[in-house]
Amino acid sequence: METNLYAQLAEQLTEQIREGVFQVGDRMPSVRELSRRQAVSISTVTTAYGLLEERGWVESRPKSGYYVRRRHEESLAVPRQIRTMPRPRPATTSQLVMEVQRDVAASKGVSMSAAIPALDFPIVKHVQRTFTQISRTRRLLGIGYDSPEGLPELRQQIARRAVDAGVFVSPEAIITTAGCQNAMALCLRVLTQPGDIVAVESPSYYGLLQMIEAFGLKALEIPANHETGISLEALQLALDKWPIKAILSVSTFSNPLGSTIPDERKQALIDLLERYDIPLVEDDIYGDLYFGERRPRAVKAFDPDGRVLLCSSLSKTIDPQLRVGWVMPGRYFEEVVHRKFINSIAVPSLQQMVAAEVLAQGIYERHLRQARETYRQRYLRLLDLVAEYFPQETRISRPDGGLVAWFELPAKVNTTELYHRGHAESVFIAPGELFSVTGQYRNCFRLNYAQGWTPEREDAIRKLGMWIKEALGR
Repeated sequence: METNLYAQLAEQLTEQIREGVFQVGDRMPSVRELSRRQAVSISTVTTAYGLLEERGWVESRPKSGYYVRRRHEESLAVPRQIRTMPRPRPATTSQLVMEVQRDVAASKGVSMSAAIPALDFPIVKHVQRTFTQISRTRRLLGIGYDSPEGLPELRQQIARRAVDAGVFVSPEAIITTAGCQNAMALCLRVLTQPGDIVAVESPSYYGLLQMIEAFGLKALEIPANHETGISLEALQLALDKWPIKAILSVSTFSNPLGSTIPDERKQALIDLLERYDIPLVEDDIYGDLYFGERRPRAVKAFDPDGRVLLCSSLSKTIDPQLRVGWVMPGRYFEEVVHRKFINSIAVPSLQQMVAAEVLAQGIYERHLRQARETYRQRYLRLLDLVAEYFPQETRISRPDGGLVAWFELPAKVNTTELYHRGHAESVFIAPGELFSVTGQYRNCFRLNYAQGWTPEREDAIRKLGMWIKEALGR
């Protein structure tokens, strides 16, 4: 909950608009009237209305006051679910993946292609100071390797925070890793052999598809809905037909759709795991970045038998440079910790010490509250810009958290060509073909809305809209 008085007032007014107390086109109470009614200063009311205007809830009319505006999400359609009969396919490396990743590392132009957090929050400097303090005051060299399981202090903090996701786990049941991707790789190594079939939601994060290819596995794409995530009906049909060894899912605020599996379907997913005696590798990396009142529960919260291997990290909430992740592998603990030892022996101690220190302080929770509201506002601003500059046929996902939105354009638009057009002018997106091994989604793309909306970024959206309209006109 916001602590500033103007922010609290803005939240109250927002709830009244949501509940229909004030409807589209209605005039809001005047500044003086609201000041008197709420017993606050005129400047507090003015600032609150300014916040509502920034978030897209009201609009100011000269010499008339503030009015409830029509939300752009009401006029923008949502992406459609692809309905195909899935079959296992070898994942193939795309040179385009590496090109997109190099664009991210180059830090040039306007990059909206990577699912990375904004770095304009105070916690970034706090992390830097913590690095300096620990490196000066603690012994880091001459102490040998860290234990294969990871730093006990960090594992304790992870266990405490897991309760918010409905997961009750002891620190001794957690293994630290070099990021979430590393955690998922360890799990796949334990659960599969080359040639095995793994089920993934579709569209799927391209990093997972590259991992599947590198391990010599076959990907079976299961269609996902923009609201409810992976189709359990299609998954059950696939389990009946194919010898699937593991399921991979970003269950909360998925990448790239932004979908979240509802609790009742998470329980149904667990029922499928039990019926077919199959494990699930759950990527819960976005779970803390919710826009609503409370954090969605992880699938692992419904798992009584240790079939779910939950993976996460601080890469999306603080900074990918930390390279601090973890896995709760359940019944596969010994195999995963042994695989970690074979691959890297241990994770460097300094990053783990910094992460443990930051998680133990109240600043991390304050940062999350600020980040959630900031990302929500920036997503709403994206909707405004898309409604203004993109063609009416545009479809965009409705995430309730996370960092990315998924766009579906008319079939005539090839988003790989759109990517190259943008690349030439230093405007970077992630084209849809990266998120499938079947050649689907060539009229789709993913966009990161986490960064602040500067004039340059808003102009980049305008350019994208212009190029899309040009493609439709050809």
